[in-house]
Amino acid sequence: MNASDTDSARLNALTALGGSTEANRAELIEAAWRSGTRNPAELASAAGIGRDAVYADLTARGIDRQDRDEAPAPRPDVVTADAVHAVARLAEETFGPLVHDTQDPGPLTTVTWQLAIAYRAIAALLLDELPDADREETAEELSDRLQIALHHSHLYRASRSTQRRLGAQTRRTDAEIAFLQPLPTAATVTLTLRSGDTLTATLGSEEATGFTTLSSDSPLLDTTLEAHDHLELHTALDTVAQVLTRHL
Repeated sequence: MNASDTDSARLNALTALGGSTEANRAELIEAAWRSGTRNPAELASAAGIGRDAVYADLTARGIDRQDRDEAPAPRPDVVTADAVHAVARLAEETFGPLVHDTQDPGPLTTVTWQLAIAYRAIAALLLDELPDADREETAEELSDRLQIALHHSHLYRASRSTQRRLGAQTRRTDAEIAFLQPLPTAATVTLTLRSGDTLTATLGSEEATGFTTLSSDSPLLDTTLEAHDHLELHTALDTVAQVLTRHL
């Protein structure tokens, strides 16, 4: 693991800690500690709690905070391609009938089915027996299946919530802003139409609710966003920011 991977793991652990609840806080504090954040004040700030609570959580997880050289958590055994194949077969056998026997399987079932196919692709790649052309095609299928699964997971999440709640959930906390700068606040996208004409779309967010906004210089674009649109655009902006941050 290189330094970039280590920093990414640490930031991811701190981000997760920022969304912790009382039920999972101790577990997330342990994860952040083992990823390299050994400063109780930093952990307390990320979790929005006092240092005494951090000390108590570390103790509850069996961590000696005085031992700054404590070894990280042991890594699990290597997962074999055969094991992944078994998971893929089980998922396909379980959820295949739900997908094929109905006109509308629903977003959650679709997510599971796409992941089952993704597991199959992962197993094929792990076997390391594919020709280069097939390996490239299988890797492409893996990305496509995961993208479809993500889209339907957004649909499901949006169906279980409201725009106001989703906007609040995707707004950055002060702790996340401190650890994840720079953050995406807006983006301008130019779309080229089949006619050769272009239109400009601007993405932002409502200050009060955090919900994504869309405006355009063209009447051709419907700027009304649904809840799942907000989630997908929020994810896209985060991805853009992550890529650009790596190049800073």
